[in-house]
Amino acid sequence: MHIRLSLLFLALLSLAGASTSSAVETSEPEIVIYTEDYKPLYFPGEDGKVSGTVTQLVQDLADDAGITVEMHMRPFKRGLNAVESNANHCFMALWRTQEREPNFTWVGPLEIDGYGLFALKGSSIELSTVEDSFGYSTGAVGGWTSTNELQDAGHPHLVLVDEDGLNANMLRSGHTKLWLGGLISAPYVAAQEGVEIEKLLTLQTVELALACNSHIDQSVTDRLQSALNARLQ
Repeated sequence: MHIRLSLLFLALLSLAGASTSSAVETSEPEIVIYTEDYKPLYFPGEDGKVSGTVTQLVQDLADDAGITVEMHMRPFKRGLNAVESNANHCFMALWRTQEREPNFTWVGPLEIDGYGLFALKGSSIELSTVEDSFGYSTGAVGGWTSTNELQDAGHPHLVLVDEDGLNANMLRSGHTKLWLGGLISAPYVAAQEGVEIEKLLTLQTVELALACNSHIDQSVTDRLQSALNARLQ
């Protein structure tokens, strides 16, 4: 009788442990992070997970702060819309501009980036100002800050795409003459696509930061910022 009771007790403990383990595994993450394909900072890895230098940094910060995160790769506009609509969502990462500053809760800097105008290596095009580019078809990613800036400046020949890799191919084929790209990402993407480019003009340098919904629990982003500050010291 005692043996049966002991076995029953052990079985119940086992079930309770399995139930607890299942609850832990299926618990909601404290932060859901959306990001885009922006090599080499964040991009889809061979295992289907989000990879990249900034991806690893953000995961390390979350580990340091004891915060659970879940990452998803989405097109820029779709991911940003999700972040703006959900309190525990963040976008990895946004250029931290004056216009965007009041719209998000920020953790940064994660990297110093910027944008400029690129052409095929050996191009005869010369640029001294952004207005000098207005006479050339220029590939750009729709929705990016850099694209918005050139649209506001009145650039008449922007060719908008959803993914930055398409800009390298359009430049190579001659469909465009210039590429409006990130100072970090454009050279990397071009090398991956086998396209030799050169930077003709730097338009802006800017901080890249984790941009979280303005209604996120402030203690969560404070912990992430503290973890980042500790690494930057």
